[in-house]
Amino acid sequence: MNQEFEYISRARLEYRGGFRTAWLGEVAEPVVYGVQGALRTYYGVKEGPPVASTLDHIVAAVAG
Repeated sequence: MNQEFEYISRARLEYRGGFRTAWLGEVAEPVVYGVQGALRTYYGVKEGPPVASTLDHIVAAVAG
């Protein structure tokens, strides 16, 4: 079974108040990226709730 396959990822990003909001293809709910832990200190981000960073999502995706 030899089928050609092509996938094009569609994403839209917006920056709001230090956070990145991503709309990913046909997924209804956006993903919010931010910082937590040592990244918060490193980037000098003001206080607020911890939010997973893009690095956290990449690690989770590769590990899964």
